Amino acid sequence: MLGLGNSMVSGVAPSEWTPASLSNLQLWLKFNQNITSDQDSSGGSHDHSTTAGNMADADKINAWNAFGSTSVNAVQTTQADKPIWETDAADVGGLKFANAGKILELSADVVLDADTDFTVAIRFKCTDLSSPKSGLMGGGGGNEFLKLTNNTTLRAKINHGGSTNNRDFALASGTIADDEYFTIILVRSDDSTGNLNAFIRGNESLDGTATGTQMGSQLTDAGEITIDSLGVTHDEGGNLDGFIKDVLIWDGTAASSGDRKEIFDYIEAQ
Repeated sequence: MLGLGNSMVSGVAPSEWTPASLSNLQLWLKFNQNITSDQDSSGGSHDHSTTAGNMADADKINAWNAFGSTSVNAVQTTQADKPIWETDAADVGGLKFANAGKILELSADVVLDADTDFTVAIRFKCTDLSSPKSGLMGGGGGNEFLKLTNNTTLRAKINHGGSTNNRDFALASGTIADDEYFTIILVRSDDSTGNLNAFIRGNESLDGTATGTQMGSQLTDAGEITIDSLGVTHDEGGNLDGFIKDVLIWDGTAASSGDRKEIFDYIEAQ
């Protein structure tokens, strides 16, 4: 057959990798998908969505609903707290957490149990990297979160039955610019050993390898993390000033090097 592969012979194209290809996917909020707005920029009621294709500039977003087979949504009912829709070419399809005062709350907590592997991936742009305007996701009454402490450091705060540990991952070189999108992947592996590693891909200085630039050395922490909100470190605190385009959590799976490449490539290709 002149070297034709089985997929060509059968007429079936090889399946493409998606986040659902990696097991234990619990949260999938996808770029430009399942986003709804119930108010315009002035607060007037309407019914806009990415599905209908009628989202308008500065629409107030009331829900970013689950994608694929996942079921956890991100929602907001308070007008002043709703992220907004941006039509600028670089940002369309994501959610704008404007003026460090917006928040989305998950319809169900995502609890990453102690002594359990996980993978978290988030694509974002911070337009103000001054603390505390860089919370990416949070929970546990402010005792558990993922945030940027500055333009070189990611912090994961992890709960230990009431006491907490800050785990900081600092770039050896390069910075997280305030006008570009970056993707961070946080991985915990080896169960109760709790090996934590963070990887980032973005501009040229942080894109040296296909699987991302490692942020600092491996740390160890097997404690619990609860995620109940996006764009903050906790309810009404540490709010992000910027954009979020994708959020993914696999509870029970530690992404391998090959998995990380697939995650980065998939998110950046959208």
